[in-house]
Amino acid sequence: MGIASESAAERAYILSHFSEAFRCWKGKRIALLPGRYMNDIIDRFDGEFHFARILERKCTDVPDDIDLLILTAYRDDTEQDYARICASCEKKNIPLLDPFGLDQTALHRELEAQDYLTISQWKELLLPYDVVSASVSWTVADYDDLQKRWVPRPRFMILYRWMLNEGKTVLFLPEEEEQVLSMEKEICGFREHVIERKEVDRGFLEVLARFPGKRILHVGLNTVRDGIVPREYGIDSRIIRYYSFTNEVSAAVTEGAFYADRERLIEEIDRHDIISFDLFDTLIKRTVLHPKDVLEITEERTGIRGFADNRYEIQTSCPHFTLDEIYRALQERCGYDDRTAETLRGIELFTETQVIIPRRSMTELFGYAKSKGKTVVLVSDMYLEESFLQKLLEKNGIRGYDRMYLSCHYKMLKHEGLFEEVLKQSDGKTVLHIGDNPYSDIAAAREFGLDVFYVPSCLELAKRNGCEKALALCETPAERKLLGLSVAEGFDDPFAQHGEKLIANMVVAPLAMSYLIWVCTELKKKHYDWFLLFSRDGKILQNAYDRMRARLTGLPPAKYLYVNRHAAFLTVMDDFELAKDFIRFTQWEDAPQKMLAQLCCLSGEELQPYRGESPQEYWQIHEAQIHAAAERFREQYRVYMDREGIIGTTCAAMDFVSEGNSQRMLERHISDSMDGYYVGVPVYVSRFAPNIRYWLDQDLMDYDTEMKIEVYFTSMEPALDHIGENGEPVFAEEIRGKDMLERIGRIHAMTEAYLARYQDTLYDERDTFGQEMIFELCRSVNNYEADNVYYDDMSGKRIGERNV
Repeated sequence: MGIASESAAERAYILSHFSEAFRCWKGKRIALLPGRYMNDIIDRFDGEFHFARILERKCTDVPDDIDLLILTAYRDDTEQDYARICASCEKKNIPLLDPFGLDQTALHRELEAQDYLTISQWKELLLPYDVVSASVSWTVADYDDLQKRWVPRPRFMILYRWMLNEGKTVLFLPEEEEQVLSMEKEICGFREHVIERKEVDRGFLEVLARFPGKRILHVGLNTVRDGIVPREYGIDSRIIRYYSFTNEVSAAVTEGAFYADRERLIEEIDRHDIISFDLFDTLIKRTVLHPKDVLEITEERTGIRGFADNRYEIQTSCPHFTLDEIYRALQERCGYDDRTAETLRGIELFTETQVIIPRRSMTELFGYAKSKGKTVVLVSDMYLEESFLQKLLEKNGIRGYDRMYLSCHYKMLKHEGLFEEVLKQSDGKTVLHIGDNPYSDIAAAREFGLDVFYVPSCLELAKRNGCEKALALCETPAERKLLGLSVAEGFDDPFAQHGEKLIANMVVAPLAMSYLIWVCTELKKKHYDWFLLFSRDGKILQNAYDRMRARLTGLPPAKYLYVNRHAAFLTVMDDFELAKDFIRFTQWEDAPQKMLAQLCCLSGEELQPYRGESPQEYWQIHEAQIHAAAERFREQYRVYMDREGIIGTTCAAMDFVSEGNSQRMLERHISDSMDGYYVGVPVYVSRFAPNIRYWLDQDLMDYDTEMKIEVYFTSMEPALDHIGENGEPVFAEEIRGKDMLERIGRIHAMTEAYLARYQDTLYDERDTFGQEMIFELCRSVNNYEADNVYYDDMSGKRIGERNV
């Protein structure tokens, strides 16, 4: 059919429908915007409608004195003059219709609002139609720049096979012969179902002529050509939308926190037949920051330099290889003999079993899906063989899945067709894939027609929830191990933030572990009989230090020692110059009697009447009583220290953040000179205390941050008040509430588990950490809902809320 005959057919079609389409507008002031068939419309219908105005072709402002504007030419919504006239019509509330009576503004709005559809949604949409026509460009096929040809889109081919099985007729509308030549090689009988694109009606008159009385749907990419034009011929249309991933997919951002929606995921599991889980970082996770860290640890343990880089390069350049194939390639590259290769392979797999743990919140949902009778499959871009993964999953409590799809077995990655293998086994059932990777799990699964649910990885949660700076400061393999374990444990749950878990794993535990590794290195430089862990901050380190001592030579045994500022003060309070370092007399201007009773433990009978003296003067009046009490406390402390085997020995001491007063008390009255190894000390202390060393070279960022962290270093026992008769510790009344103590207990348990895991699975004697990263982790305590109270270790009392 020639162009002239095509135009005649379309002209006849338009004119035959015009009167019916605009019957309700007779007698109204109608303007026409010039186009191909304007003259035909005027010649046929002006006597019937009496058109009021003929606008200029490039008119962009609709007149005020009309009731309706009719377009007489196809206009793309990207044309500037069309966009302006459309906006003008909307502003003046004047309808804008085409020759078929379709409301152009409303139709554009509807088509532009059409959302991305999953495969299951497409099937539901297509089910009522007898005939489906599809534009080839970017709907049926994409242009491959490497192959220089058009190739079928996987999503379309899934639907195409389904439509044929449903007995539907599928038509193809190509733009050029090159598309036909490409597609007939890919789709059997393609040319027989081609509808040629016409200049004017885009081929839809032919579709109507070939399938009279049938329900027809057209799908394509272009709003006008594929959306509006089919509607003008009575054919339904649907616009193809490409899925574009954003970080907020299936996740919520609430008051700065980023996490997934657990209830929504449960709803999605409920409404799908097959549930597909990604493995790594979704169901299971590594306790290192990056997968390559496993290879770094293997290199550490074998001493074979260059292994990690070479092994990782082969893995990334040959993504379809199994582990056996990777090691054969590694032998060829590096010249390893069979024994060396087998040793490396064995240690790598052993390391994997050590560092892989379940993602508990996700394994719970795995179990939920099984309990609901869902078919559960696992899909992974992975080089590890299925037999190894089966044992690994069993060890981590993941069992009962129906099938495992591994890229190394099918020799294709997820985005290359692994998801299509899942669909082949689905038997038309709906499939939901759950994963953490925006591209290989989300975009690729959608491309192959699976519904998806995005679950952020532990690392992504850490990045999005205040740990960006610490991650940026993490550079060495040791730092990646330390922070990797923190992230894996602290951000296990993608659905909610748990302050206790974050405080334990992102602050207290890495600080404690980094201090332990530093202090063990320091202690080995000098002979000590004891390493004294001062109460109450040292309790949390005792078991972890004992584990370090069991594996390292040259470390002294640890002893948890009851000492604090108040107990120390009681033994030196008769030395006025030293006592001034412990208390500020100005705080007791109005209560000097209370000062001596509370701080010096003097009884009412020992106190002289108060006659308005200053606290210092009142103190000096009681020199004899204070001296006698101090001597008594010194003797009781000597009994305690003698029983502990400390007197006369060479000791190192641990405290959290301190000015060193307790240590100076011990040095002065109880024991020989000792060295202090503190987590941190104020800068002004470090200048005049050469025997005090410290892991952190200043306060933990600021006083408030330091105090927040010390709350969770502090043990569960009440504060020490003094050493009493027979050298027995006497404790002050517990002033922390039950809820707080229980919270501290849970944080201590998580910290203990962290320290044990790091020591058992990740520790290497060469591990060192940069202070900047540790400082940044300490700062992060201010991101969490921490206990914001301060306890005076002189009085043992809570003295108020701290400013945050």
